[in-house]
Amino acid sequence: MGKLQVFMSPMGLVIFGILLLGVVVGMALRGPKARRRGGGATAAFDPDFEEEEHGSKASRPGEYPDFASLLEHFIQPLAQAHPGWERLDGARGVPGQPVAWFQWNGIRYSLGGETSLAAMLRARDWMRENPGAEPLVIKPTKRGAGRLALNPEIGWAHDKEVRIETG
Repeated sequence: MGKLQVFMSPMGLVIFGILLLGVVVGMALRGPKARRRGGGATAAFDPDFEEEEHGSKASRPGEYPDFASLLEHFIQPLAQAHPGWERLDGARGVPGQPVAWFQWNGIRYSLGGETSLAAMLRARDWMRENPGAEPLVIKPTKRGAGRLALNPEIGWAHDKEVRIETG
């Protein structure tokens, strides 16, 4: 029997029907939100991140008037809701997207999802211990665009784990 004859035989149609049924059942189990995002249970990040409430409307990703507000109203509730996350977006090994924005010295900055949650919590604790001290410093870049880093006094030595850029 040739390959085409096997697929057109009654047994081939049964196999095709089983495969088709498996696809339909799989899509139904993932739900409509997963189909819209194009991801499934194997996504590298928490697929419900955008839809979760992080305590209150003020604690959801968005705009904050300053860095201190961002830490108190976004980072703190996020850390409480997801204590096992290493990054702000909960992902591993993928580039991050901005998760929040804040104003610093009259310039709008974005906080990248690949930023370490532990670094932001350390910055929050340092700010509580050092009221009035500046937690951020300008980090020079090749293009001269503004990128911020944590103040060295905070003690976070891994600059690549903090992504704060103009935006």
